[in-house]
Amino acid sequence: MSEKIADFSLTHAGTTYTRNEAGQVVSYLNFEGEVSAYGGVYGTLSVVENFTEASATSGTCSWIGEALNEDGTRLFGAADGTWEQAPPEHNYKITMEGEESTGRKTRSEGAIIFGEPATFEGTVYTRD
Repeated sequence: MSEKIADFSLTHAGTTYTRNEAGQVVSYLNFEGEVSAYGGVYGTLSVVENFTEASATSGTCSWIGEALNEDGTRLFGAADGTWEQAPPEHNYKITMEGEESTGRKTRSEGAIIFGEPATFEGTVYTRD
């Protein structure tokens, strides 16, 4: 049974674009913010897309980040999942499963909302 860990709202802190060996575009979207259960959270959402398919409306993504806990400890988190867009809006539904460096398994559901500022908002849960 999964339990809610926390709601989150992270602010976009910049994006870097590269191309990998296969010629695909790799986007690294950086986010940061305070999350009640974690303290300061800093992370990167990575998206890999084919260069010739810029109009794609879904794909895969991954997350890697860290939390700077209020008690002075750190925690890493990693997850893999999917993104979906409903054109013409530039908002993206993000669903991922992963784990924390403590071994706790997680599931997150959220969305990237491109506004001023762009945000990554959602909820993270435990999972079996």
